[in-house]
Amino acid sequence: MSGLDVLISGGSMGGLFTGISLARSGHSPTIYERSAGALKSRGGGIVAQQNIRRFLSDHDIVDPDEITTRSHERRFLTEGGGVERAVSETMVFTSWDALYRQLRNAFPDEQYRTGTTVTGVTPETATATTDDGTERSADVVVAAEGGQSATRAQLHPDVEPEFASYVAWRGVVDEATLPAVCVEAFDEMFTFYQGADQLILAYFIPGPDGETEPGSRRLNWVWYDTLDGRDRGAIFTDTSDTEQRFSVSPGQLREPVRHRQRDRAAKLPPVFETLVSETPDLFVQAIYDLTVPSMVTGRVCLLGDGAFVARPHTAAGTAKAAGDATALAEALASHGSINEALAAWDQARTEYGTTLVARGKQMGDVRLNLD
Repeated sequence: MSGLDVLISGGSMGGLFTGISLARSGHSPTIYERSAGALKSRGGGIVAQQNIRRFLSDHDIVDPDEITTRSHERRFLTEGGGVERAVSETMVFTSWDALYRQLRNAFPDEQYRTGTTVTGVTPETATATTDDGTERSADVVVAAEGGQSATRAQLHPDVEPEFASYVAWRGVVDEATLPAVCVEAFDEMFTFYQGADQLILAYFIPGPDGETEPGSRRLNWVWYDTLDGRDRGAIFTDTSDTEQRFSVSPGQLREPVRHRQRDRAAKLPPVFETLVSETPDLFVQAIYDLTVPSMVTGRVCLLGDGAFVARPHTAAGTAKAAGDATALAEALASHGSINEALAAWDQARTEYGTTLVARGKQMGDVRLNLD
């Protein structure tokens, strides 16, 4: 099959991976993105798994080496800052914004509709309704709307994210603003500290436009921390006094929350304490698990975090979206009908997503000593 008309709801990573994959296969994808302008990162660092790098190369988007950094050692610190153990290992990283910009530049503007929200779908006819009341039917609709997908809520109203009882505090710091001792401690390292019911890690990522030369990079850190009796509602209430369910964005943490977390950093190894204190905008994300029974309903597909959310320990969120997208294009190319292709894709990717979520639960429970 070729020349299919495909509507994609969501213009972030999953939507762009899908649009680029389908366009390369001879289909006609259109992306609807609810934001009016360019998307902004809330995550910072991404482990650039092999399939992401291969996607960039295979689709002639960019040489992966131009927008990635590497570490050559996985290092675990003691509370005092000494090296508890070290393992030789190469990891490849990129930044959300650098990767997004490359993908966005590779997809035609005329097929990327900003300021348009898909408010409902009709699976039997592959019809999408947008917020201006327009209905458009296609051959396939793909919902790449992220973990808070409205399309998933419509198709699977009984599926709810399950809070994992801990959160991830995060931050990104420009290398140029950090003390030299801090830069030296993390350079070419993937560094961890595991304490009582907490785990913090850090690694260098490219600058906003993919800069990888020393001095132009950023240091990305993630601090997994149990709530330890603290009020989740208070932590997730932002500066506008609105309680958020999943995350509080950079710059939106209330001062008492930010101040207390920086105080807690005093119990981390010194370089991590410095890193947290030098971060201008901490933010926080709830860790949760999400699993759907099926990624396909009629001719509507759920893709990426819209279908499965695995804990960040798997380092596979972006890689899964890329895998879902390329597998969908391959399924459409290798089957005689849309229904056959979607059924095969659904079985394979649902099985993968279920396994990935289970692995994330196990990794998180072990690393934070959770029951």
